[in-house]
Amino acid sequence: MTPARKRSALVAAVFLLQLAWPSAVAAAPASDRTVLSVGHVDAMQVYMDGDRLDLRVKDDTGAATRYRDPDDVLLQVLPEAEFPIPAGEAWSFLGEAGDPMWMLPLTQDPDLLWPGWSTEPLARGQFQHDALSMELVEVAGPGEVILWSLSSFGQPTLYASTRDGLPDAIAVNVPAHVHSYWAFTAEGAYTLTWKVSGTLADGTPIATEEVDYHWHVGEPTDPDPDPGDPDLPDESDLEGRLVLDQGHVDVLAPALEDGELDLRTKDDTRLHSPAAVVRDPDDVVFHAAPESETVLSDHFANPGYSEVGSPGDTRWHLPDVQKRGVLFAGWDTNGVPNGALEGNALDLTLTDYAGPGDLVMLTVDDFGDVDVKIDSQDPLPQAITTRSRTHAHINWYFSEPGVYRLTWQATATTAGGAPIESKPRDYLFVVGELPAPDPVPDPILEHTQTITAEVDTDTGGLVLSVDPADRTVTLPAMALSPDATRWTAAGELRPVTVTDTRSADPGWNAVGQVSSFSSGDHEHSGSHLGWTPSLTSASESQAVVPGPAVTGLLDGGPGLATSQLLASAPSGSGNGTAVLGADLVLGLPTDIESGTYTALVTFTAI
Repeated sequence: MTPARKRSALVAAVFLLQLAWPSAVAAAPASDRTVLSVGHVDAMQVYMDGDRLDLRVKDDTGAATRYRDPDDVLLQVLPEAEFPIPAGEAWSFLGEAGDPMWMLPLTQDPDLLWPGWSTEPLARGQFQHDALSMELVEVAGPGEVILWSLSSFGQPTLYASTRDGLPDAIAVNVPAHVHSYWAFTAEGAYTLTWKVSGTLADGTPIATEEVDYHWHVGEPTDPDPDPGDPDLPDESDLEGRLVLDQGHVDVLAPALEDGELDLRTKDDTRLHSPAAVVRDPDDVVFHAAPESETVLSDHFANPGYSEVGSPGDTRWHLPDVQKRGVLFAGWDTNGVPNGALEGNALDLTLTDYAGPGDLVMLTVDDFGDVDVKIDSQDPLPQAITTRSRTHAHINWYFSEPGVYRLTWQATATTAGGAPIESKPRDYLFVVGELPAPDPVPDPILEHTQTITAEVDTDTGGLVLSVDPADRTVTLPAMALSPDATRWTAAGELRPVTVTDTRSADPGWNAVGQVSSFSSGDHEHSGSHLGWTPSLTSASESQAVVPGPAVTGLLDGGPGLATSQLLASAPSGSGNGTAVLGADLVLGLPTDIESGTYTALVTFTAI
């Protein structure tokens, strides 16, 4: 289940930074949880839900980012993560040399889970000293759990360990995005309990609740070998159906005839008939056309709205008010006469759901408060309670393009006290581009065209991007510094573009962070890289300020191993497009091993 407490969306871009080295150099029940086993995950992402500090899982393992409640996730350490504990006093904190451990590395292995933690949804200045404490409160499981990193010279820096007792606290900057090594010393199920605390800028202490994270090391002991065929709909299910893609449609139109309930669809678009037509759901497909695609505004950081997604996320929205060129979807119970049902009450129940993404259906009252009626990520069935002789509309938000099947059923109690229900009916939705032309040509529309032009300035988004064809920085071969104390190389960042179209114009920060430089088994911290940010271009309405210069570790600076400001725009002066750059300086110690070292620079717009 996606948590109801989503705060803000981050749009990130990644550069591959390559270094050419000279050739000659000396020296829920578990079965109901979403299993995440490969790819990038901010396991502990800290964010504000209104005035509450909270934790969620930022899941980047799929094609689109998902935000999940920790209780709905199982983080899996695959069997391939098994390694022997290395020999040497430096590694004794892990256990006896040669004993097995299951380790997730500091840098990404494409075949394993890459978990970390993040405070990127939080703003600079929001907390005293821009700092939080992330505490591992308790661990339950068959073995020990150890988190650590490496210093610039390859020495381990311990973050948390059950070997010497808990709780253990990890200091975390705001904003920051951090990864570490994770080690488990036995296979089986673990529960890690985390808590984050800090002090707001006004001096108010604040903390999350203690939040349980569920892990499994090795193959799960009770996987469901046959979870059932989800029977996902596809293009073949659309054949022979009339496409309803704009105008007024009562998707759910229950009727009570001869003592029996039935579910139908009322087509009031007047595009396929001069009058409203009642249709069989099996004969139509409902199309959330490309015109329904929207980028969620900052308003979606608020309670209730955050069920849909976070600011900056893309959704396909069928609104509760009519909008030209977009389906106006609702329900109509005028086919059920007053007095026929007990209390005139009727439930429209979503009993089954299949599709490539999620669906949230919600209403908004006169004061802007949200009432979520349907969330496909929650267990089914879910019901919308309505009344006979009612006509209503609702906001539909789909998270991914594709073909969806929604199974609905009408249920009620007759005035005489007898339960009554319709048979389940399948309703097909296509979100985004239609996979095929309308298979049922409409003779009324055969010689017509519809021209629609619409600008909605109340929506918008904050997008950070890099050119996919220009995202590799290749530094020249490193050379010894004049004083022979280090190897150095200098270069330039490739262009980073930030576009802000949000009507509220709250301003933005663009930050960057570099992973370790790695070559085979050799690694050196990203803190060795420094930069001097610059502004290449900006819109006339913007007041973009490059971030301060950051020196690398060998020059006494923090480098880019933690998030550093690339540029910012203040509130009221952020709308437009800015192109950012930076001069890069890399300094590495003289005892580094030869090789071609690479690192990833991740950029985030907040």
